[in-house]
Parts: sequence; C-alpha cells; structure tokens
Amino acid sequence: MHSYYLDAIRNFEGFTPKASWDYAQFSNGYGTRARFDGEVIDRAEAERRFKAEISEARQIVERAAPQVDEGTKAALTSLTYNAGTTWVRSGLGEAVRAGDLDTVREIFQKYNKAGGEVLPGLVRRRTAEAQWIGNPAAVQLAQGEASDRLGQLVAAATSAGGDRDQSAQRVTDLIQKRMARAMHSAGDQAGAGAETSRVDREMAGTTTAAALSRAASDALLALSEADRLTSERVADMARAAQLGRGSELAMPNKDGENEKTRRI
Repeated sequence: MHSYYLDAIRNFEGFTPKASWDYAQFSNGYGTRARFDGEVIDRAEAERRFKAEISEARQIVERAAPQVDEGTKAALTSLTYNAGTTWVRSGLGEAVRAGDLDTVREIFQKYNKAGGEVLPGLVRRRTAEAQWIGNPAAVQLAQGEASDRLGQLVAAATSAGGDRDQSAQRVTDLIQKRMARAMHSAGDQAGAGAETSRVDREMAGTTTAAALSRAASDALLALSEADRLTSERVADMARAAQLGRGSELAMPNKDGENEKTRRI
C-alpha cells in the first residue's frame, strides 16, 4: 500500500502506548490488539504491530476483491483493520463484487457504530475513507506535489544564507501552506459534480494533511540536527520524507482468512 494510505490510517487510529478496552479487544499502539490489559509499548513496537495487522487486512481484501482499484482496496483495508471481516459476506461485499461503487460508498459509510452507537469519529473516518473508493486522485495529488515541494524546500534553505533557524522557519511556513492547499484541493476533487458539506470537504483533505504533516516533522528534525544546511542535504531529506514510507505489504497469509470482528 502507498504510504499516503498508511499515514492516513495511522492518523485515524492515533497512538496510544497503554492498552485499554476498545469495544471488542484491548488495544494499544495504532489500534492493534494488545497482549494484555495495561500493556505499554513504544512507537517502534507499535509500528511493527501496525505493519503486521495491516498486511493481514490487505491480504483479506486481495482475496475478497482482487478486481477493484487501489483506492477501493485501501478503503476496504482500512475498514478491515478497524472493524474486521464481516463486510466480506454482507451487502457491502456483494456490492464490491458487483462493481457497484456508488452502492459500495453508501454502505461503507454505515460502518460508523461501536457498541451499538454511532460515533462522530467513525462517521468522519468513514467519510474520509469513502473518498478513496474508485478515486486514485488522492495519491496522485500527493505525488504531483512532491517534486514542487522538494524544489521549494531547497530554495527556502539556500536562500537563508546558512542561517539554520531562518531556514527551519521558512520550511515550516512552506509545508503549512502546502497542507492547507492540499486539503482545499482534495475537497474540491472529492466534491466535483456533487454538492458536499463543508465537513465533507475538510475530511477529504484530512489524509493528505496527515501525510504532509509527517513529512514536515521529518524535515524539521533534519534541519535541527544539521550543522550546515545545503541544497543537497535538503533534497535528500525531502526525498526520504516523501518516498521512505512506501511499503509493499501484500505478503502471503498462510493462515488464510479468519472472519473476525475487531472494535466495531
């Protein structure tokens, strides 16, 4: 899966070091199953568990819906990671197999309950994920801005004349502007040809903002550690932030598909 989707799922889940009851299981890290109540893990362990469970979820989607586009697979992977596999044999699964993406989007957004109650956080998450269904524009937006962002990062750093604090501030300002533009653009694309609410437009850009925010963190960390900032250093740093999180997680699952319900 593209790092864009992985970053979005991490952002949806948030990071929690200490395990607590989460409707259907004890969870910690990025929403993964904890080994016992109160277990505490660090981010490195959370990332290992996240990759393992996302890999399992993606394999379930590959078996259930191998024919759909990457955006739809990403949305179904996120749903499987969050809510389990019951969708495969439900009306959502039937719509997916039929290729009826309008119905897929409609049913998909009904997976917004936990403990029998509609949760605003799940409503927002499903709205954002539904924008991926049949729509590769989200990743294309992130990829299309990568080279432009790289050039501006280099320009910001070199124009500061070696002043590291000034360089850091300029990079910060640029990335914040990029995040605002990305959210606006994603909302416009998601709402093209249809009337959408302000909340829907904002949520369409949430995952783009999450990915750029992670790039910003990496960039500023590199700036703070550099003794002397050069254009080559900034270029390396920006490429790492943009490309370093790509991941091929479609590894064979020898255990096969085990239908399970996670937290909702």
